[in-house]
Amino acid sequence: MATQLDVAKEALAQIGTRSKITSLTDGSAEATYINLLYAPIRDFLLTDGDWDFSFVATGITNVGTAAQPWIYAYSYPLDALRIRQLFPVDYDPLDPRPVEWSISNTFAVRQINTRVEMNALHYTRVAIEDVWDPIFRQSFVRMLASALAFALENRIEASKVKLDEALGFAGIGKLRDM
Repeated sequence: MATQLDVAKEALAQIGTRSKITSLTDGSAEATYINLLYAPIRDFLLTDGDWDFSFVATGITNVGTAAQPWIYAYSYPLDALRIRQLFPVDYDPLDPRPVEWSISNTFAVRQINTRVEMNALHYTRVAIEDVWDPIFRQSFVRMLASALAFALENRIEASKVKLDEALGFAGIGKLRDM
């Protein structure tokens, strides 16, 4: 089973560092930077693509009336990184129509606002490393390696190479899912 530590070690190996970490709480500079960078990089890549392993389909909960110009307000799933698609009550898969919507924060509560009544949504959430798509994993490892090369060793060129590789893998993933 793949873990965050396994992925972090792979990123360190990508930059050729001789340092070894045994845990993400060992107090080393590597562990500190990995803890700082891991979640934002993962969330960026998940938000940027429509990765199947992070996909959720669910119903939607109406939370009342929205502020103008919107009519309906729905709860934003707590574990959602990005809303992919909303489905109106009268959704017809043979005649899909785009839905206008926005995200707002009212009293520190995120909600989805629409002009049409909804009954379902698709969204992206964080998934454990063990279910990551291999292309996503390689993109993530290289993007983390890019950040670590710069943060740990100030290796600008090595950082750029790994970033280019990461973006290449992410692009392959997007092409595959078109």
